Amino acid sequence: MWKNGIEFVQGARTATAQFSQGRFKTRIRKLAEMYAEECEILAENKDGTLLAHIPVKWVKISPPAARSELQRELSRERMLAFHRKHTSAGRETV
Repeated sequence: MWKNGIEFVQGARTATAQFSQGRFKTRIRKLAEMYAEECEILAENKDGTLLAHIPVKWVKISPPAARSELQRELSRERMLAFHRKHTSAGRETV
């Protein structure tokens, strides 16, 4: 079970973010390295969650792009072609 949350109050510059999901923890760690003055890791808890302060302006909610079935299929074909082209000898493609 993932424990992810972002909390901030109106007018604040900083949000408190807590993530247990690996991809978000990795992203926060990288951002903390790149932007140490803006992104601060507060704790890495025993339960596996990472607690950090991030700028509120980094918080964004965006739905996925609406795409037609044809667009999805063309995208899938491009990705498969890319993987075929870039797969090293001896490795299988999915």
